[in-house]
This record gives sequence, structure tokens and C-alpha cells, in this order.
Amino acid sequence: GWIGEIAAYYAAAPVRLGGAKVPHLMPGDSLNLQTAQDTDNGYSVFEQSLLRYIAAGLGVSYEQLSRNYAQMSYSTARASANESWAYFMGRRKFVASRQASQMFLCWLEEAIVRRVVTLPSKARFSFQEARSAWGNCDWIGSGRMAIDGLKEVQEAVMLIEAGLSTYEKECAKRGDDYQEIFAQQVRETMERR
Repeated sequence: GWIGEIAAYYAAAPVRLGGAKVPHLMPGDSLNLQTAQDTDNGYSVFEQSLLRYIAAGLGVSYEQLSRNYAQMSYSTARASANESWAYFMGRRKFVASRQASQMFLCWLEEAIVRRVVTLPSKARFSFQEARSAWGNCDWIGSGRMAIDGLKEVQEAVMLIEAGLSTYEKECAKRGDDYQEIFAQQVRETMERR
């Protein structure tokens, strides 16, 4: 039959060049290269699904993990960032603040022993008696990313004016120390006079 003729033709026509077999078509045959109709083939949906599971496991939003903010409005972006920010603040308090406080206590203890730092003469307790009290501190990390700076500043002003927040809290959200800002404002006011 027809299949037998094709098999006999290809068996009898082995073209070789330098030891390598060169494919050779039977007269009337044509080679049709097929191209994929859908180049994505569902991969982007699959990737998006995997990234969503990974983001949920890490405690961050899909958009932060994938860095894809294309389908988000301001409100959605803000809600997503706030959810992740709450997670990061919890981790910062639990891990970074503890570690930084321990490092500070070690440094302070060594500085006291070497007499680089001296405790006040009227101190009621020695460093060893009140180690936690002498090393009590708050750590201000980097600030939250501003999605719309103007709206976030207006929100901070309204919270302070309503008595629902303080300058210390609002400055810390931005990664700033309110005392440094106040001192700098005083210096700048004095320079302008």
C-alpha cells in the first residue's frame, strides 16, 4: 500500500553528509511547520494562581509579591498595602525590635563597664538591677510606602486634630522621629529670623 511505498522510499534514500543523516522528502511531500495558536496556553493564569497562594503563605498581597499593580484602584492598593503593613509591623515588633533592643543592651552594658557611659549619680538602681529599665527603648523602622502622599498627610493631620493620634505615631508611620523633626523646625525658624 501507500504507507509501504513511503517506508520503502525513506529506507532506500539515506542521504548522509559527513556522517550525519539529512532528512529528504519523497516527491510530492511537503513539510508544514505548525505554530501555536495560543502562545500563552493558560500559563499566565496558572502563574497568577501560584503567586496568590505563595503571597497568602507569606502574609503579603499578590500585587506586592508579583509587583503587578495594573488592575488596582487607589482604594484597592491602599487596602492591600495596609493589610501587608499590619503584618510587617507585627513581624518588626516581634523580631527586629527584640533583636535591636538586645544588641543595644549589650552595647550599653559594655559602654558602662568601660566607663564610656556613666549612669546618673542619683540613679536608684544599678544597670544589673534594672537592666530592662535602662535599655527600654522604641525602634523606628522605615516608613510605609505612600500611595497618594497628599491624602495620607491629610489623614495624619485629621487624626492628630481629632485627638485620635499623636505626632509621635504619625511621624513613626513615615519612619521619622518627631523630636528630630520638631528640633529641626525650631532651628529653621531661628535661621529665618
